[in-house]
Amino acid sequence: MNTILLAITAIALVVLVALVLRPVQEQGQPQKEEDERISPLLRGINYLLSDEPDLALQEMVQVARLRSEAADVYMALGEMFRSKGEIGRAVRIHQNLLARPDLPRELHLQAHLALALDFQTGGLLDRALTQYQKALDIRSDHAGALESSLRIREQSSEWLLAEELLSRLERVRNESYGSHRAYLFSEMARQCCKEGDRDAASEYALRAIELDSACAPARMVEVELALQVNDSESALSAIRALREKSREHFPLVIALLVRHQEFYESRGYELLTEFARQERDAELVLAWLEVVASAHGRKEAAALCDRLGFVPATLRESLRLQAVIGDDSDAHAKFSRKWRLTAKNYSCEQCGVEVAEVRWQCPQCHAWGTLHPKQEEKV
Repeated sequence: MNTILLAITAIALVVLVALVLRPVQEQGQPQKEEDERISPLLRGINYLLSDEPDLALQEMVQVARLRSEAADVYMALGEMFRSKGEIGRAVRIHQNLLARPDLPRELHLQAHLALALDFQTGGLLDRALTQYQKALDIRSDHAGALESSLRIREQSSEWLLAEELLSRLERVRNESYGSHRAYLFSEMARQCCKEGDRDAASEYALRAIELDSACAPARMVEVELALQVNDSESALSAIRALREKSREHFPLVIALLVRHQEFYESRGYELLTEFARQERDAELVLAWLEVVASAHGRKEAAALCDRLGFVPATLRESLRLQAVIGDDSDAHAKFSRKWRLTAKNYSCEQCGVEVAEVRWQCPQCHAWGTLHPKQEEKV
């Protein structure tokens, strides 16, 4: 018998003992009601011993309908099924609990939250949102339901709805989430920029920067908007601001500059060279070489490396450089290119998760603006 069946059997036995050894004050109730509660539980245990968990679950839910104390036990049972990845069984448990007409209000709230988490874990986000909303209908200031709904809206790129939920969460917790809101505005700016709505993109980018001057995606939208209309002076100003306020994410803008060839050749190349020579910035140089190699070939990247006089100082820098300009006949270059395909380039300051491509929201802890470029490589 597997672990889940053992756990279910243990819970069932606890409930059975609770029903048999009833408090003294309940001794006067009719024997018929007692039998209605115990009989399905015994049948449930029998099904468990016969390795028929679905039939066992059906009988146990019947017990939960008859006795409210058992409902708490079944909430725990539902969580256990969810943790084991048996989402369907967890959903059945929580839906049956909600079907009870006399379920106490607090337990009703908990069952909606548990069912929402079941759906969220199973990837049914619309259904999860419906259950979180039902929980909020019971208690409008439930921070957990607001936070989970916010996460789903963010996951679905529904930025305006996410911002509304963030405002409600701020009021409930009496805290300010200015930086978080800045990143939501920056996502709205990026979305508008992609859709060609320049005015809205500019407005959202400005609002994001007002809240958090180091919000790199918002500053990158400013650069892109200026380049789209060939406004070189505004583009230079936005690029310098990005360099000053969010230096570690500055290399991300290089690909955008190289794509706008006229600006790159007239102003961009000179500006990047100026930054690279002001002080050693390996991340800037390596990102630049990678973009040039991708756009114009390895020889041009090698020539740029010579002009900049770049010499790697760490193992990670050496691997990245060889991956860009190394000769195919060189074993070191071959290894470096394989390593580059799987290398994790960013790590989260909060939870420590490492990812290959930059993300403004951590995929693990969901914090915004916490992923930073890795500077070293473990050997």
